[in-house]
Amino acid sequence: MAEFQPYTRTHIELDKAETLQLNAGNHYIVIWSNQFPLGHVWVETQEEFSKEKMADAIRSAIGKTIAVYMHNSATIDWQHYLQQGNFTGLNALLTESTNTFKAAISKEDPGPVSVVVCTRNRPQALQKCIASLLKNSDREFELIIVDNAPDNDDSKKIVEQFQHVRYVREERKGLDIARNTGAKCASHDIIAYTDDDVQIPVNWISNIKTCFSNPLTMAVTGLVIPVELSTEAQYIFEKDWGFNKGYIPTIFDHQYFLAAVDEGVPAWDVGAGANMAFRKEAFNLVGLFDERLDVGAAGCSGDSEMWYRILAEGWNCIYYPHLYVFHEHRKALKDLRKQLFSYMKGHVCALLVQHEKYGHKGNIKRVQKTLPAYYRSRFKQEFKKIITGKFSSLLTEIKGYKAGKRFYNKHKNEMQENTLSFPQELLSEITGKEQPLVSIIIPCYNQAHYLEEAINSAIRQTYNNIEIVVVDDGSTDKTKNVCDAFPGISYVRVERVGLSAARNIGVQFSTGDYIVFLDADDFLYPGAVELNLYFFNTYKHAAFVSGTFDKIDEEGNYLNVTLAEAKKDLIYLSLLQGNYIGMEATVMYRRDLFFYFYFDTQLHSCEDYDLNLRISRKLPAIHHQNKIAVYRMHSSNMSKNKTFMLKAALSVLKKQENFLLNKEERIAYKTGIQNWISYYS
Repeated sequence: MAEFQPYTRTHIELDKAETLQLNAGNHYIVIWSNQFPLGHVWVETQEEFSKEKMADAIRSAIGKTIAVYMHNSATIDWQHYLQQGNFTGLNALLTESTNTFKAAISKEDPGPVSVVVCTRNRPQALQKCIASLLKNSDREFELIIVDNAPDNDDSKKIVEQFQHVRYVREERKGLDIARNTGAKCASHDIIAYTDDDVQIPVNWISNIKTCFSNPLTMAVTGLVIPVELSTEAQYIFEKDWGFNKGYIPTIFDHQYFLAAVDEGVPAWDVGAGANMAFRKEAFNLVGLFDERLDVGAAGCSGDSEMWYRILAEGWNCIYYPHLYVFHEHRKALKDLRKQLFSYMKGHVCALLVQHEKYGHKGNIKRVQKTLPAYYRSRFKQEFKKIITGKFSSLLTEIKGYKAGKRFYNKHKNEMQENTLSFPQELLSEITGKEQPLVSIIIPCYNQAHYLEEAINSAIRQTYNNIEIVVVDDGSTDKTKNVCDAFPGISYVRVERVGLSAARNIGVQFSTGDYIVFLDADDFLYPGAVELNLYFFNTYKHAAFVSGTFDKIDEEGNYLNVTLAEAKKDLIYLSLLQGNYIGMEATVMYRRDLFFYFYFDTQLHSCEDYDLNLRISRKLPAIHHQNKIAVYRMHSSNMSKNKTFMLKAALSVLKKQENFLLNKEERIAYKTGIQNWISYYS
């Protein structure tokens, strides 16, 4: 077998590409413009690449990327420049376009960033990583080093050499355990992760801050470029397994998720854990990293499993190649084999974990059919490699595949703490504003015929400082047309995420101090907002205030309704006995409750009952008897299915059983079970 020849990593600016000269040997060339990576070219030998062939290779490598950045450009000269190999002229046009692109996605500064680096027994690599981070031009970040079950104090000593770097020791072994520890220690709203074997460019922090202008974006990843390709293992990894996900910005949204869910969503395409960042809210909305995955446990895929959850619950993950880092690939083939074994072990375990959490059959299909068929298709080719002494990872992958199934079966349905620490500021009374902003959030799915009345009821409030956010949950009717007739409202379109997720998304797009959730088929009385604000001003520690409601039929006729009452200071006890609130639009919430509290997307009914139980268990709330809203009864109401509703209500109530603190709460809980059975009998 021929001896491996190292590749020289070369970085060139596009305007220097026409005069590029290479020494003999192998080259890996990355082409740049204005600190934007455009593509790369593999050069096996200099002789194979004449000037013309090099120009062709560069055109092929960067053409699709440039088309994306030049998409909104008024000029078409770029296509001519590209065809002619006029890379200098092309670079001038591209510099303007990438500046425009960056400005378009950087509409607001998210503030300081928390950077978490998880490390274990690699002090030399850690030292280089920290040093590169501290050279960043944007100094608005905190740096947290999580030392994961170290064998000694070497990494701690490295950290002590640097000022203003926080050291946290986590004794439980596992990368996702360390990641969760970092998230719990983070002070800021954006949490970025990188690895100790990564070197960070000086623009990394500033680039992270450009990535979160879209409120739907919960996770961002970026390009990972190899530091060197000096060994066969590094070359094989970069060619076949590398973290490079391309040079084109890509939005992974719920529509992408729905299109792939039946076959198994390839969440690993989102990016790499060596270069990723999250909104802090994501860890409450979808949970912390699953600690069964990654190093010390199943071996890998804690990052992709987290992205899967974000996509499943209606949020976006975005890949931005201008957010780039440099990674030191493993040098030895034996280390590469261990890495690939871990990859497949973790991948299979993650698929099974995803099925456990969501029941999406595509995950099982990938484990039981897609992967075995893939291995069979590769067998003949890989067998030839093995008998000729070439590197093959097939048997390693199959061993990892089997190990992942075994590991999951030993650890299925394991529970872990899944939220960040409780925000103590919620225990403080509200700091009053003279005219606080109230956000009225209206989720709508194919109810355009009712939506206008709901919006008008929000507009006609006696209290004037309100904003209206309509979340169109993939409607196929004229919902958007109705919203277009009201230019003052915010309209958000998502692809069929469900009521709970639509409400959560509405919160993310809102800016109010208080929040009201109004279903599209219901409406508010004119004094609704003013009344609930009055009670907030009177009871300044309240987390939410609720009132009562009327019911009407499809023709608008008022119906007789008997409403349960609540004891003013015993809201949690009252809710244990039944959902006396009855209609979510009667409730007004402090906005700062979200997203430590949120609507559970796994619930398809009684999600408001669940939310209010969880809030009132921890915080005080107030109920009054004034009528706030009107609940419309019609043929599409889910509440007409009594069997379904009873099952949902009991399921929500039984989630509280492990939190009951005293005899009074246990009696209320048992009463609630009987009340629900009686109500739906």
